Amino acid sequence: MRKITKRVAVIGAVSSLALGGGVAWAAWTVSGSGTGSAAAGSALELTATGNTGTTLLYPGATADLAFTVSNPNPFPVNVTSVTAGEAPVITVDSGHSGCAATNVEFVTGAALAGTVLVPAKTTSNGTASGSVTGALRMIPDAANACQGATFTVNFSLSGASAAS
Repeated sequence: MRKITKRVAVIGAVSSLALGGGVAWAAWTVSGSGTGSAAAGSALELTATGNTGTTLLYPGATADLAFTVSNPNPFPVNVTSVTAGEAPVITVDSGHSGCAATNVEFVTGAALAGTVLVPAKTTSNGTASGSVTGALRMIPDAANACQGATFTVNFSLSGASAAS
């Protein structure tokens, strides 16, 4: 009798598992769908400030245009180009009235000296420094009155999101 009880118990357990598994398998499945949305922000303009370079101008020589860029955007920006800004592109300080601004030229096509990656704004604007190699050129026959003059350059820069 003991053998029969064990067989009944084993058969009952296997049957329960089979029926229970069948019930779980036969449960209904459901699915759904919906829509969501997200609005894109607008990029804010970068701010650039010219820095005094370490290369001095003299007749026939070029100098780099050094600058610092401030990024108010929540994403990093890669500066891709620097070009001459609004006219007058170059002005000369008031202490050198005998020196015309035309004694210095903005060299079209001068290239950025490497990558300028401006970090995203966190608690304050991200900043980075860069330069354009050989961006300014003093003409070979520059006026003698240009000695010691400071030239201010208006420039524009372009960039693209560097978000990953």
